[in-house]
Amino acid sequence: MFTAPKRFTATKRFAAIPVLLTLFIAPLVVHAAQSLPVVTAATIETQADGVGRTYLGRLEAVQAVNITSRTEGFIARRAFEEGQFVNAGDLLYEIEPALHQAAVAQAKAQLDSANATARHAQTHLNRIQRLGDARTVSQSDVDTALAARDTARAAVAQAQAALKTQELQLSYTRITAPISGRIGVSHFHTGSLVSPASGVMTEIVQLDPVRVVISVNERDVLSATHTSGDLGQAFSDTHMALSLRLSDGSPYMKTPVFESLGNRIEAQTGTLPVRLTVANPEHRLLPGGTVNVTAQPHTGDQLPVLPAQALQQNATGYFVLLVNAEQRIEARPVRLGAQTSHGYFVAEGLQGGESVVTEGLQQVQPGMKVSVRDASDVSAAAAKKG
Repeated sequence: MFTAPKRFTATKRFAAIPVLLTLFIAPLVVHAAQSLPVVTAATIETQADGVGRTYLGRLEAVQAVNITSRTEGFIARRAFEEGQFVNAGDLLYEIEPALHQAAVAQAKAQLDSANATARHAQTHLNRIQRLGDARTVSQSDVDTALAARDTARAAVAQAQAALKTQELQLSYTRITAPISGRIGVSHFHTGSLVSPASGVMTEIVQLDPVRVVISVNERDVLSATHTSGDLGQAFSDTHMALSLRLSDGSPYMKTPVFESLGNRIEAQTGTLPVRLTVANPEHRLLPGGTVNVTAQPHTGDQLPVLPAQALQQNATGYFVLLVNAEQRIEARPVRLGAQTSHGYFVAEGLQGGESVVTEGLQQVQPGMKVSVRDASDVSAAAAKKG
């Protein structure tokens, strides 16, 4: 019998098993790899957040005062030309003073009378008190004289107050400018009867300085507060160079300074009002006009820049899908800063070097393992093909 060949055949069969297993499993591995969702991902880069922003500024008067009459009478004179510049203290209107002068004279006479009565009452009291000490008059007489003296003193105080009132009324016949500025149209003229109930006679608008109001969007607010910690500080000359351009495009040579800001984001516009002031000695800027305000940061922090196509939003806010070190999808909320030409600065939630999904977002969910194509390779291939 020849048994050796049989043993050789069995050995050969067992040796073929690993080969068969490899041939069977390899297609399964390839198929599993091919079944992973394919996404395009971009590597996050950082950039200095030193991009200037331009806002439309609305010009307002720092002060605008309505001129009214504080007393009643006929206007004797108007001392200004409509539209001229007036200084604080300049005479604007003069109301006929004769009646008020007479009232002052009458009040002075009443005060003199009250003083005379008071002196007489004091003299009488002194006499009664001496007689009281000698017990030639009753205590009741002393008390009556004392009360008369006190009443006379009260009448003096009342007359003094009445005189002060009439003197004030007389002073109100000269209406002067409370601030410096440009005066408007006069609604009353010489001979008109005016009183406190007559309403506004004219208006003065302060022109130097003027206020510039800009509306800063919420992203810029977040970016500014991330950089400086306080929006007011962000618009100070320490952090920001502010400049103006007029509506014709020409630069305005005076530098605006931060004044104040609003206390809430406007729901309808999603912006926060920021108020600046700027010197206007030549009165080139007029309330109601507009200017362009450029805010240029002196230095910018290095912030991650998120490609626009990677940004997602749900009910809780903005988020991105990242590819982690295990090639799995991870969702992460982000807080946006200012917008750039290609995306957004990220104030919080991302770091430079991380990988975010830019294409294939609809076919993946957090926790899924994916196959990744580099966005730069895809762009290069598309450019070469084009």
